[in-house]
Amino acid sequence: MRVYVGLSELFGRLQDVDKSYRFASKAYDLSRNLQMGSLNSRHHRAALLQMATAMRKQGELGDAQDYCSEATRLALVSGDQSCYARSIRIMGDIYRKKMEVGNAYRQYESAMTSASAMGDRVSQMEAMDGAAKCLETLRLQQKICNCRPLEFNTRLLEVANAIGAKLLIRSVRIRLSRISESLGDADQADEHLKMSRTIETELGLECGLCRTGLGFEPDSLEALPCAHLLHARCAYDLIRRRDKKTKRVCPECDKMLSSRLYLQQSPHHSANTFDSTISSTV
Repeated sequence: MRVYVGLSELFGRLQDVDKSYRFASKAYDLSRNLQMGSLNSRHHRAALLQMATAMRKQGELGDAQDYCSEATRLALVSGDQSCYARSIRIMGDIYRKKMEVGNAYRQYESAMTSASAMGDRVSQMEAMDGAAKCLETLRLQQKICNCRPLEFNTRLLEVANAIGAKLLIRSVRIRLSRISESLGDADQADEHLKMSRTIETELGLECGLCRTGLGFEPDSLEALPCAHLLHARCAYDLIRRRDKKTKRVCPECDKMLSSRLYLQQSPHHSANTFDSTISSTV
C-alpha cells in the first residue's frame, strides 16, 4: 500500500494526473481491505489524503474535500499531528483550486503553524508553497503589491534550498522572476530564470527517447520495467516498433524490453487510457 501511495505522489509531482489517481485508488482500496473493521490507521489516513490530492488535481473538488475532511477527523481522533498538518494543507489546496483564496491562505497558515511546532520542515515548506501561490494569485489580481510575495517567496527559497527540494526551488525561482519583472528589475528577473533552467538541467528530468523535459508540464508518462520514465507516447512508439533489425531496448540503460509489455496510453495521447498488448518478438 505504501508503494501505491509513493507512486501516486511521484506521478502527481511529475504532473501525470491520471496515473496519480490510479495508484491513489489502489492504495485506498487496499487500505480498506487491510483494516478489517478498523479504518483509523496511519496507512488508511495516508491513503485518504492521497486520494484527496489526486482528485483535487483531476478537478473533482467535492469528493476531494470529503476524503480530506475524513482524514482530518481521523487524525484528530488518533492524535496524529503530522497527518493533521498535512490534511489542512491539502484542504488549502482544494480551496485554492476553488479560487477561495482567503480560505486557502488560512488553511496554509494553520498548517505552517502545526508543522513548525512539530519541527517538520518538509510539511512547513509545502504549506509555505501553497501560501505563496495564494499571494501570487492576489498579486496578479492586483489586490496586493509585489513586496509581500517577493519577501515570502525569498524566505520559501531559503527553506527549499536548505531541504534540497529542487522541483520547488525551480518553481519559486520562476515566481521570483515574474515578480522581479513586475518591479522593473530585469537583471534580477533574468538571473532567477537562468537559475531555474540550471535546476532543470541538474534534475535531469527528460524523456530518454525524445530528450525533451518531463514533469514540468501536465503529460502522460510511462515507466518501463527498468524503472526509467518516458512520455507515454514515446513508450508506445518504442514498443510498437516492427523493425526486426532494431532491438527494442530502454534508451537510457539499453535493457531489452519484454515482447509483452502492457501500456496504459494510446498512440494519440488520448485521455481515455487502455491496455495495449504488444506480442511480437523482440
